[in-house]
Amino acid sequence: LPGLRARAREALGRERDAILLDRALSLLDALERALGDFFELPDSPARPPADLLNAHLTAAEALAATDTRPGGLRLYAGEEGEPLAVHLASLQPAFRELAPMSPASWPALFDVALEGPLAPSVRISRGREGGRHPRVAILGLLEARLLHFDLAVLGALEEGVWPQATDPGPWMSRPMRAEFGLPEPEARIGRVAADFLLAAASAPNAVLARARKRAGSPTVPSRWLTRLETFLGGQRDEHGQGLALPQSPAVAWAAALDMPEEVRPCPRPAPCPPPEARPREITVTEIADLVADPYGYYARRVLRLVPLDPLDAEVGASDYGNLVHNTMKRWTQKLDGQPWDTAQARAWYAEAAEQTLAEAAARPGLLAFWRPRLARIGEFVVAQEAAAAAGHRILQRHAEVPGRLELRGTGIFLKVRADRIDRLCDHSLALIDYKTGTPPSSGEVADGRAPQLPLEAAIAEHGGFEGIPPAATSALTYWRLSGGGTAGEVKPVKGDPMALAADALDNTEALLRDFLLGSRRFMARPHPRRSPVRRDHDHLARVAEWGSEAE
Repeated sequence: LPGLRARAREALGRERDAILLDRALSLLDALERALGDFFELPDSPARPPADLLNAHLTAAEALAATDTRPGGLRLYAGEEGEPLAVHLASLQPAFRELAPMSPASWPALFDVALEGPLAPSVRISRGREGGRHPRVAILGLLEARLLHFDLAVLGALEEGVWPQATDPGPWMSRPMRAEFGLPEPEARIGRVAADFLLAAASAPNAVLARARKRAGSPTVPSRWLTRLETFLGGQRDEHGQGLALPQSPAVAWAAALDMPEEVRPCPRPAPCPPPEARPREITVTEIADLVADPYGYYARRVLRLVPLDPLDAEVGASDYGNLVHNTMKRWTQKLDGQPWDTAQARAWYAEAAEQTLAEAAARPGLLAFWRPRLARIGEFVVAQEAAAAAGHRILQRHAEVPGRLELRGTGIFLKVRADRIDRLCDHSLALIDYKTGTPPSSGEVADGRAPQLPLEAAIAEHGGFEGIPPAATSALTYWRLSGGGTAGEVKPVKGDPMALAADALDNTEALLRDFLLGSRRFMARPHPRRSPVRRDHDHLARVAEWGSEAE
């Protein structure tokens, strides 16, 4: 909750969002009050399980409560609510006998305690109001002997289920049971066979059912089914054909529900929105997405279908990447225009890293993981800047520079935010892109799979970056900043930067004229060898249906 409060103040700190901020903070305060002493589950000190159960149920009822209705009435309402309440009440006496435990282990214990509170047969045999169904009854073997019905369904006719597998028990072998005068384990199968025969023969109509698979594995038909089929197969009708048990039409009915009468495959999705619905701005990072998966770009930018982050999502690689980028931005802005001093540069980097970590409002475990990684990155970048300062190569450093370029009178604007742009002593530019993962290879940059840096060079050549006059680019470089065993690596892009920039700009203009100005359809995955980074809309494009990959 402290992290949520900090994030709310960061996102809604503007004056025009004051009302929304008050509502968000009020919601978090109400959540904290409802949770009570169930606010957190630390490793220690140990608490009695009965106390943890009471705190859990109190918090659950408080969260379910409304202004007009207590939480208990809502939490235990409906067909499932009554057996849940009975089961939770039965846990109290048992939990009082357990020894105190670590609160952090409570969720696992509670999950296990909730397993199987209501048998499936009870759920099936009850109606909506909790009473038994007036026309259906699920009976055991003893009850089935005493009652008669118009239709009897004998289910689970599989070896190991009905009849159950023979088991002499863990304590006595078969010879020992015989010496003690105990019946053989197979004797029970004989008694159950009589029950099966009575149930099948006494009902006016009987359905013998079994599952072909159980828990994903094939099953073996019950020996009684096998013997019936064998006996009937030896009999002959008036045509000299063997007899057999008739198949129930219910199986065909179920198959018909899943199989339409006429199969009409749907075509591969390829939407073609009108020109006015197509965007007129595109970021440099979206170019590769548009080439690899036009349908994904269409879903994000035209339909504006952006997936929501899952609740309580784990911190991922993108969060760490933002942390590194923000730290480098602060540090580079401190360095710009200042004479080089290694000790001062280290101090500024440490200050920038701590400010970024404080803004992240991460839990202590993540801070303990991130802080040493950022420190190792700091040693690497300080060494790089010290070498550059010794050679007097850099005149100015620019961090997180926004850029914008109109593509030759088309009305389409290419946007970017460059991680870093350095003006060198020969007045050319060096473009640097930070990567916390694996940077693209020179081949991927040359063939258009990673056009970001060449397009940045094209924008810089036309003066599209704020505060930076037009200039040619002499170097394109990726800095891999992982902070791991290898803290950082410098990966220069091979080839002439300006030639790469010209090719990337020409290809981008042709691509955007087709997609954003023309009538080209947004087809999913047109290039088999180009895999998109994001796959959020594959289910809408039905990639598993028409593509080669199997879900």
